[in-house]
Amino acid sequence: MTTTSLRRIVWCAVVALTAAGCCFAETTKSDVHVLDSKTFKAWSAEQNLALVEFYAPWCSYCKAMASAYDMAATTLLKDKIPLAKVDCAVEKSLCNDMDIHGYPTLKVLKNGSFYTYNGTRQESSMVAYMRKHNSPPVTKMATPADFGPFVKSEHVVVMGFFDSDSSALRVLEDVANDFRDEYVFGYTADKATAKKLGLTQPSLVVYKDFDERWDAFKGTFAADNIRKFIKTRSIPLLGELSPQTFRTYVKAGLPIGTVFYNGKESRKELEAALMPVAKEFREVVSFAMVDSSLYMQHALQLSLKAQWPAFAIQDASAKTKYPFDQSKSVTADEIRKFVQAFANGSLEPDYKSEPIPKDNSGNVFELVAKQFAQVAFDKSKDVLIEFYSPHCIYCRRIEPVYDELGKSLKHNDGLVIARMNGAVNDIPSNDPALSIPGYPTIVMIRAEDNKVVEYEGDRSLESFVEFVRTHSARPLSYSLANVERIHAQGRGAPNGFTPKDTRHIEL
Repeated sequence: MTTTSLRRIVWCAVVALTAAGCCFAETTKSDVHVLDSKTFKAWSAEQNLALVEFYAPWCSYCKAMASAYDMAATTLLKDKIPLAKVDCAVEKSLCNDMDIHGYPTLKVLKNGSFYTYNGTRQESSMVAYMRKHNSPPVTKMATPADFGPFVKSEHVVVMGFFDSDSSALRVLEDVANDFRDEYVFGYTADKATAKKLGLTQPSLVVYKDFDERWDAFKGTFAADNIRKFIKTRSIPLLGELSPQTFRTYVKAGLPIGTVFYNGKESRKELEAALMPVAKEFREVVSFAMVDSSLYMQHALQLSLKAQWPAFAIQDASAKTKYPFDQSKSVTADEIRKFVQAFANGSLEPDYKSEPIPKDNSGNVFELVAKQFAQVAFDKSKDVLIEFYSPHCIYCRRIEPVYDELGKSLKHNDGLVIARMNGAVNDIPSNDPALSIPGYPTIVMIRAEDNKVVEYEGDRSLESFVEFVRTHSARPLSYSLANVERIHAQGRGAPNGFTPKDTRHIEL
């Protein structure tokens, strides 16, 4: 036998084994249930706890997760927690009903209701996450010896000290169900453990691996009070703010007192000086340190100059910011007075705004942040606002049509057609309907009730007029013949017409 012949035999054997392996892999039984529109509802109704993946066959992330999902399904068989999947490329209607917008989307099914899965896509994470949801929300310490290891088991552990039949336990269980993905909850009925710590029953303590290591709750044992206590105590008094920790601070539900430092020595000095202030106002503001060399842009967004150290309060929920006067020194006394003024409600928020135009007699009213509330929320008028950016090509395309709209409806005293440059003006409102996802975004703020309605038509003059006519609270006067004439002249639609959902994202 020649060397060439031997090589051919070996190569054929390799090919055959590889093919066999591929076929074996494809026919391996999976423990993941495959659901469709015919089986989904009945199967879901039978489950106490399950995990469901909504996927598309072409999705690379779905393919990357497939093996881990299969292994998790097999591992969780002994826990009687089933895993299922739905092919959204086939079951489009079902996935629309489940509000699926991306792949893969994982949802936890629990007692007939679906919840967002907040774990990662590794097998170990999926298994741990589902087992956690399969266990009681609050773990009882079997023996006093379990107490020490338990309170050190995670970064934040919430521990109750009361009997199993205590009403306080019912309250803690309600809170634990809300925060199950974020914190570990336990309780002990051992009075000796509570006495050793100087606690009476019922008591609640948040244990953590930072700051004072533990904080005891003082107040009325009500769910809302406990939720707030846990959230405020689960972040450091003067921790480091970064893209990784920002979400944690926002979820604490308090405005963030942002301390910008420049260098290790600066950070050390500011931490020592401001720690007492952070403790004093921890129920009002969450203090956090920010490295100015890394996040100078964030300082600029808070209306601060590149001058360090610096301080500002940012209220994410209200979308407001309060920069500390940079002509003053960042000292404990000055920051204490500033935060106290914020707590008293005597500080005015700072908004990025263009100057108020001296002449606003054009077809379209040029709206700026400094007069936003006065104009936009005038209950005597309907106000249509286009939020735009000068860098947005779609905004430039509709500008002539929007000008025609302003010209055609300008005679209506109860209507304002306005535009606002979102690149240089903040929106001084915490209404979620005014959270602008991109440009152009057009909304109507109705007269009388100030209800915000987003425009969803195409970008033609006829569509704009019809939207205003339909949603305005005040009577609208316009000439249909004039609108049709403008359209016939080619001025009623953008040059290079773009559909309504084309939007420039730069926020």
